[in-house]
Amino acid sequence: MRLSEFLTTNADQILREWDAFAATVSHEGKELDKKALRDHAAEILRAIAGDLAQPQSAEEQEAKSKGLGTREPGPSAAETHADFRMLAGFAIDAMITEYRALRASVLKLWIEGGGGTSLSDMRDLTRFNEAIDQSIAESVGRYTRQTKKATDLFIGILGHDIRNPLGTIIMSAEVLIRSGQLSAKAAAPIVNSAVRINSIIEQVVDFTRAQAEGVMPIVRTPGNLADQLFKVVQETQVRYPARTLQLRSAGNFEGSWDEGRVGQLLSNLLGNAFLYGSRDSTVTVEMSATQKDVIFSVHNDGPAIPPADLERIFEPMARGTMNESGGERREPTGLGLGLYICREIVLSHGGSLQVESSAGKGTTFLVTLPRFPDPAGS
Repeated sequence: MRLSEFLTTNADQILREWDAFAATVSHEGKELDKKALRDHAAEILRAIAGDLAQPQSAEEQEAKSKGLGTREPGPSAAETHADFRMLAGFAIDAMITEYRALRASVLKLWIEGGGGTSLSDMRDLTRFNEAIDQSIAESVGRYTRQTKKATDLFIGILGHDIRNPLGTIIMSAEVLIRSGQLSAKAAAPIVNSAVRINSIIEQVVDFTRAQAEGVMPIVRTPGNLADQLFKVVQETQVRYPARTLQLRSAGNFEGSWDEGRVGQLLSNLLGNAFLYGSRDSTVTVEMSATQKDVIFSVHNDGPAIPPADLERIFEPMARGTMNESGGERREPTGLGLGLYICREIVLSHGGSLQVESSAGKGTTFLVTLPRFPDPAGS
């Protein structure tokens, strides 16, 4: 019996094994009944059987191996399966595991039935594996596209539907202050809380975009980086009037970079230094330059970062272990995304971010940025 005929004749038994395996797949969604577990498995199996029953030229086989095979209009059974599994809470690896189990189940039953012994059986086996791989590719492609849509929607909601009301809160507080209906002291907690929420939103948006696109998006423009960083230092000093902040620079800082992102990078590093450094010490920003790169560092005195944390502080939502008072190093209300975003901004510019920390010398973050993008695109 040829494999295409075997799939059709033994569809019920194959699908029962699909149901049994799908029920064991670990996922975070809702429990599925038999109909939901099977969803479009029958259609996928029929599509594979139909494909095996059709003649296939060497050119068609090569095109299929590259994902360029002919397709019917509209979503395929594998793509629709991906939609249902995504809605049911299946992770993409769980969905791929289903296909692996389907492949194993079919081959086991076929061999038990006497298949896989002739040259034509070997050809059928090759085409069956190609068809399964094509179904996986369609499911994964669909799942990935749907995930990106959900990510874009999430970013849009954060960027518009939440950020705009926060802007209204801040503006309203400022109007009340100017009108004399609210004192600046009374309004400060409102404004500060809104600004902090907005900062958290910005971090989540940046994190989500970097995860979805694989890189932090930047827009380079020519400019003097020292001018931009000087503005950030001034703004930070206003936010921390009781702390001492120094900027020292020497060299030529002309180049091409995303000044807004680099300003965000320095702002995050300065906030980190003020948060974890000794309150009576000076935070120092030093800038220097080579013919190819611009370098700046942020230094603070105070407790050293534990060696174990040095390997993980740039990871998203990683938190330090203990500070000098025995609590967590990271701010309890923070998301643990600040240093991750710093690293992504630096990597997007083709640069490097390093940290050194010891009890005697304090903590220094060192940023190296190339003046211009690498022509090779790195």
